[in-house]
Amino acid sequence: MEKSFQEKLFSTVESEKDNLFSLIQKLVQIKSYSGEEKEIVEFIVAKMGEFGFDEAYHDAFGNAIGRIGNGPIKIMFDAHIDTVKVTETEHWAHPPFAGEIVDGKLYGRGAVDEKPAMAGFMITGKVLKQVYGDNFPFTLYVVGSALEEDADGYPLYHIIANEGIKPDYVVLGEPTDLKVYRGQRGRMELKITATGKSAHGAHNHKGINAIYKMMPIVAEIEKLDKKLKPKQPLGKGSITVSQIISKAPSTCSVSDFSQIHLDRRMTIGENKNSVVKELKAIIKKCKSDAKVSIPNVEGTSWKGTNFVQEAYFPTWVYDEKHPLVDAAMKTSKAAMGKAKSGVWSFSTNGVATAGHFGIPTIGFAPAKEELSHSSKEELVLNDLLKATKFYSLFPFELVNRIER
Repeated sequence: MEKSFQEKLFSTVESEKDNLFSLIQKLVQIKSYSGEEKEIVEFIVAKMGEFGFDEAYHDAFGNAIGRIGNGPIKIMFDAHIDTVKVTETEHWAHPPFAGEIVDGKLYGRGAVDEKPAMAGFMITGKVLKQVYGDNFPFTLYVVGSALEEDADGYPLYHIIANEGIKPDYVVLGEPTDLKVYRGQRGRMELKITATGKSAHGAHNHKGINAIYKMMPIVAEIEKLDKKLKPKQPLGKGSITVSQIISKAPSTCSVSDFSQIHLDRRMTIGENKNSVVKELKAIIKKCKSDAKVSIPNVEGTSWKGTNFVQEAYFPTWVYDEKHPLVDAAMKTSKAAMGKAKSGVWSFSTNGVATAGHFGIPTIGFAPAKEELSHSSKEELVLNDLLKATKFYSLFPFELVNRIER
């Protein structure tokens, strides 16, 4: 990338600094719980049009989509614009939807997870149109994805499967503290169901207690969690019994139904088949007839579109030498003078792009992952400025890296 062009990009981003900070403040001020994103999506689409995007609309699911350019290499910038809810038990030093700025930091719900990237992506679009104009060597899609907090991956799965947009490369806006993130542990939900035979509690020996049948299985799952091995760079998988329920004809009866819900985090080499296999082995060891199943995640978007997806979200990771990661590391050095890679501990929309479709995916954004979903969400505004410089340069660095 020519130094003069890079400098022009960065200086134009600098000139948009006040607009950038005003935009992220406004995005935080718009309450956008999962399934309630209509106002923020319409705001984003209108702003994209104002900023000169070649196309701006919301799709059938309710995602905001903007397009710049019509070049052969398709790049998608994605930031989910829904947030988790604010609970009554949280204690906020700054009101969660005021978007207060104090000493160069912005506070509020979504200030970390993950509205900053959306602001940076939008200003990037404006800057690219100002500096480059037309005839881009790439097509850049900027997505404000809806309902991610309830259905990670599905918003982008919908775009790829139903909207006719399949990118060649994806950049996610989940918080990375200005590092290039290149993967995540996968996750899946499972249920194990045990059935028994009901009987009156006064004659319990005539029944078969489903709770008792489940108890040794739970004990073995606890042991399994301790035995799982770490695999770098993603670390160790985990398995957690997150819920247990039982049913009986009455509270004076032997339970004839018991079910546990499992949260399983998967590292490298672990997948749906291996996880189900290890659980079936536990059931066999316990000499039980209990059954393993994978539930579906279901819901309805703000546009009234229903969706169903299996609760399996695959592991994915890319080597630092991968062209996408390499281009991102070079961009980071150019934008900030340094570059470092990492991985997320939580799940992202990459489970669709990288996990299901095999599309090379990375993440880059300001703010710390561990502050997500908390009353401590805060954004250093100058870090957002650095990230926006990254976003503006990255498509060109990627094209150069691919064409070498």
